Amino acid sequence: FRERVGLIDMSSFGKIEIQGPGALPLLERLSDNQINRPVGAVIYTQMLNPQGGVLADVTITRLAEDRFRLVTGAGFIDNDLGWIRSNVRANDAEVEIRNVTDELTTLGLWGPRARDVLQAVTADDVSNEALPYMKAKTITIRGAKVLAQRVTYVGELGWELYIDPAWAVQVWDALAAAGKPLGIAPGGYRV
Repeated sequence: FRERVGLIDMSSFGKIEIQGPGALPLLERLSDNQINRPVGAVIYTQMLNPQGGVLADVTITRLAEDRFRLVTGAGFIDNDLGWIRSNVRANDAEVEIRNVTDELTTLGLWGPRARDVLQAVTADDVSNEALPYMKAKTITIRGAKVLAQRVTYVGELGWELYIDPAWAVQVWDALAAAGKPLGIAPGGYRV
């Protein structure tokens, strides 16, 4: 990841969709960072208890005006889902909260050559101007619609890619093939 490019299966990360008119007020109330940002924003934040203690370390992506995806660690999905649901107030606007972990495959593509690999498999512009850090947009990879989030946990250039599981192997194979001349290395426990 530091020198070339790596590809990781991160599908075990917990994914929660929160949508409806009450979604933004709920997330603003539970998070320590401002969530009311433009569609496509990726927000790194914590969820706090009333005393300011950290309960969760998450990213929240604004997918639409009233639709958000919260991503958390694999071992925290039930805890975070329970905390969010327990904080919906009777007088809150309507909000739907769903665990969508199994509905999405998540791949991490990171390293200084990550953009070269991604650009090789899509006709969409993935330049820094088109997809800056902490932003997300839908791109197409070999026929699959993929939400590409420009975020990294390794300190290098990279993306989290959210894919319908029916397309995951094709997308993985396309990325691996495009990265082979660049020395791509697969990682993660499901490799």
